[in-house]
Amino acid sequence: MGKEIHSGEGIIEAAQELSKKNKPKHVAVAAASDVAVLEAVSMAVKKNICTSTLFGNSDNIKEIVDKYDIDLSEVELIDYTNPIEAAYNAVKMADEGNADVIMKGFISTSGLLKTVLSRDFNLRGKNTLSHTAVLDIPGYHKMLGITDGGMVVKPDFDTKIQLIENSTMIFNALGFDKPKVALSGAIDYVDENFPSTILNQRIMEHYKTGKIPGCELFGPLTFDAATSREIAQSRGIDNPVAGDADIFVVDSIEECNITSKVMILFIKAIFAGVIVGAKVPVSLVSRTDSTQNRMASLSIACLVAHYLQQSGGARNA
Repeated sequence: MGKEIHSGEGIIEAAQELSKKNKPKHVAVAAASDVAVLEAVSMAVKKNICTSTLFGNSDNIKEIVDKYDIDLSEVELIDYTNPIEAAYNAVKMADEGNADVIMKGFISTSGLLKTVLSRDFNLRGKNTLSHTAVLDIPGYHKMLGITDGGMVVKPDFDTKIQLIENSTMIFNALGFDKPKVALSGAIDYVDENFPSTILNQRIMEHYKTGKIPGCELFGPLTFDAATSREIAQSRGIDNPVAGDADIFVVDSIEECNITSKVMILFIKAIFAGVIVGAKVPVSLVSRTDSTQNRMASLSIACLVAHYLQQSGGARNA
């Protein structure tokens, strides 16, 4: 296992170093007529984070490039006027082993992921697709992964275990041997009036039988007890995860959205997000993302792609 990465800038630097030591990861952009995506790809290629092929309407893309002065001189462009066809062929490139990462452009997330999971391709993994936000938070001593704020609305027992496995794999790609995973709760103990604590109790019982390997798991934990040793100790919680969590697994998509977006918006946390569960990672960026956040999101996708390839997960997931 490599050195643990503890910052957003560290993610970007690790992806650049990976490109120096290996062939740069190749990103296939589905329906690329999106200014945020084109700017992100242009910057990532210039910084030697990756190479890229754009699939999309060449007239629209050239119009965006001219308007926003985006340099795509080192990027391949394949013309598809229909965004569904563009997405299909971007996914096909990954399925054929010629792209390491799929990136969402001007197409709905559901539309792109439906294509990724199509029976036309062999990209389905054993787990559900899920999104993990990896945040470099001012005031926390390392990065924190939070899942799931983009895909799974209300995880049940089986799905929550898959979220744990997916996010653990992402942190493995960031150099963590056994990431510390906290199960979110409104309280730090099991109470029948709080159904999520009952579910987390079941997951902990499952974990104690050795059926969730590769991580240290504990919960329920409130967010403050998961990220502050002082608070955890004041409540008498004695567990290595408490106060030192690498990953926070929430109970609903709303909880994850509120938690992560408050930190991004108000304390300027650096954000790197990626969808995993398929045999290649899927990257998303938006117009509201900062330049650093876009670079971090593309970088983490490249690191995850490399980890999957090295571990055999890219073809055996």
